[in-house]
Amino acid sequence: MRSLHRKENPLRAFAAVNDVWLMVCCLAASIYSVVLVYSDAVTSGAGARSAVVQAIASLAGFGVAFLMSRFEYEDLCRPWPIWTGASVLLVLLTFTPLGLNVAGTDDTAWLGFPPFVSDPWLTFQPSELLKVAYIITFAKHLTMVQDRLNRFSTLALLALHAGAFCGLIFLQGDDGTALIFVCMTLAMLIVAGLSKWLLLAGAGVVAVAIPIVWNLLPPDKLGRFLALVHVEDYLKTEGWQQAEGLAAMAEGGLLGVGYMNGNRGSLFARNNDFVFSIAGEDLGFLGALLLLLLLTAILMLILRNALHAGDDLARLLCVGVLAMLGFQTIINLGMVLRVLPVIGITLPFISAGGSSAATVWLSIGLVMSVARTNRLRRPESLFH
Repeated sequence: MRSLHRKENPLRAFAAVNDVWLMVCCLAASIYSVVLVYSDAVTSGAGARSAVVQAIASLAGFGVAFLMSRFEYEDLCRPWPIWTGASVLLVLLTFTPLGLNVAGTDDTAWLGFPPFVSDPWLTFQPSELLKVAYIITFAKHLTMVQDRLNRFSTLALLALHAGAFCGLIFLQGDDGTALIFVCMTLAMLIVAGLSKWLLLAGAGVVAVAIPIVWNLLPPDKLGRFLALVHVEDYLKTEGWQQAEGLAAMAEGGLLGVGYMNGNRGSLFARNNDFVFSIAGEDLGFLGALLLLLLLTAILMLILRNALHAGDDLARLLCVGVLAMLGFQTIINLGMVLRVLPVIGITLPFISAGGSSAATVWLSIGLVMSVARTNRLRRPESLFH
């Protein structure tokens, strides 16, 4: 790999990464995450271990992201078979006796250390790492076929590529993560130049498939959708989690009930899928608004890098990361605010989970590599 050194001292090197703002916003989001996860640990009586894991994973992710920014993005993408092979292998291991179900989940999507024990002290979700590998491989694939993107043979191979990754996660039982793979695929295809007529045809197929899929949904998943409409009928079943989350945020008011003073510690996945409710309860509307502003700033800065990208690969890498973080944010907030059904999607940077925290930083490392490489090359962009 070619490192982008220009005899910079560490402080200048830090300042050269992107325009500093992306790094600052991501660090602020990670710190906010540790604050919220610790609050949940105290109020639920679970101990501070989850907050410590979150802090260590975020710090390690930050270090790797900064290291990634020191290399050109083409060099980071070149060993894509290694990144993909390692990620896929780890996911495949979840289908063996090494696979774990984390308490309260219905999918076997984790690996533990030490292995073969019911309560390992360290768990890892390989599908998180697979997201980053997929962004790299699909971006590389699109750049190689962009001049013939709308041909049937090209689209068939792209569909096979995407379907292999999505299908692997779907077989794990992780419908939420599989949905994020679909969203990343569509975003990258659109930016690569997919025909609008093909998009319309695809939308038509989805519209026809919706009633078919609806009738095939198992009762528990169907109930998650019905709970959005028939709220009172599902308050004690599929709608309980969302009702408790909204009640917690309502209690917070403008300024919150006070840090670590929330009383919804029994809410399942409060520090994970429903971490936004902690911000609303403890720190009120203003605390929740601050969280939203941080995430919005991160997404806008990634979009800015996509628009300034010097070539198609750089642009597609940024768009893939933007789609991953953006759709996760939208879906997670929609779940908490009872706009969308609960499907188990984390809030980037904020939700508890070392796997999620570390791999989100890996995706930011890709964006920072694009930003710094383009800045040093002074390429043509949409604004020049």
